[in-house]
Amino acid sequence: MEEQVLDISFVIKAINVEIGSMKTQLDTALAKITVLEDENVNLKLRLSVYETPKDSHNSSTPPSQDSLKVQSEKAKKLLMTQSLREKSNRPSGGQLGHEGTTLAFSDTPDFIEKHQHHYCTSCGNDLSDIEGVIVGARQVVDVPIPVRPFITEHRIIRKKCSCGHCCEANFPAAAKSKVCYGPNIEATVTYLSCSQYIPYKRLTEVLKDCFGVSLSQGTIDNILSYMKQKSQTVYDAIRFKIEQATTAGGDETGVKINGQGYWIWVFQTPKLTYTYCDKSRGIIAIHKHFKDGLPNAALVTDRHASYFNLNVAGHQLCLAHILRELIYLTELDPEQTWSSRMMELLRDSIHKRKTESWELIDRKSI
Repeated sequence: MEEQVLDISFVIKAINVEIGSMKTQLDTALAKITVLEDENVNLKLRLSVYETPKDSHNSSTPPSQDSLKVQSEKAKKLLMTQSLREKSNRPSGGQLGHEGTTLAFSDTPDFIEKHQHHYCTSCGNDLSDIEGVIVGARQVVDVPIPVRPFITEHRIIRKKCSCGHCCEANFPAAAKSKVCYGPNIEATVTYLSCSQYIPYKRLTEVLKDCFGVSLSQGTIDNILSYMKQKSQTVYDAIRFKIEQATTAGGDETGVKINGQGYWIWVFQTPKLTYTYCDKSRGIIAIHKHFKDGLPNAALVTDRHASYFNLNVAGHQLCLAHILRELIYLTELDPEQTWSSRMMELLRDSIHKRKTESWELIDRKSI
């Protein structure tokens, strides 16, 4: 009997050793499963970027960086048709009650042409001496063709007084040299270049074809440099007022100048705009013009890092960019409703701000 008891103890001991070994293997397997689960989560997150890619319709990615290779027809459709504007039941075009615009009838036309018969269309009698009455009037608005420049010659007259003194007048400020271009041409060149963004070569063609003025590209550059100097005082005043504003918006966009990459920066308030060009997209480009930042402003931006290194009173992320990010979250996880409800809240708030006075908006409910 004693031998049998010893044998059983040996078996139990061996079983316990085996159980311990299996437990160790199980712990190792569980640890590997945990690692694999973490890797799976990370891989899903990385894969989601390709299954639900970020582009210009659901993020702050500019349209120029959108991929030409879209992963599916569904993604193509989203990219081409998605918009921050929600669909409505209203027909396209002008809405009922919308104040339209039309040509106004002038009370002081430049020319008047009378259209009348000089003989009776029934019997042929002469109507030349009969005074008619106006029964209708229409106006045609047009511009003179061809438009041609007019030349004003300024002549300085010298007069000799009986006392022997010679009196001689001065040329006006506009007559800067023997032959020069007047302020209207300077203003037109500046407008077409700086407001309509017409390149120098095409600008020379517009001026020649439409106005009969032949300017070289070098002359256009000289005119723009002169106008820059002339407007610098006002431009500095605009910059100063934006620097002191309590709310301002900032943005930057890439541009090619003679094949080189530059950035066009813009800072603005509802009534003022200050823009400049710089090689850098960093904070150094802002400090060149706003060395003290915008200390009083809540600055509205697209979340570019440079703005968060700027001295400002506070930050407001651009609502259009926030809405696009919410679209991305909705596409990424359609089962959650938070992002769509947040979009609805923001859109309702924007609509109220545009359609109701600030004092009447129930901001607590929002």
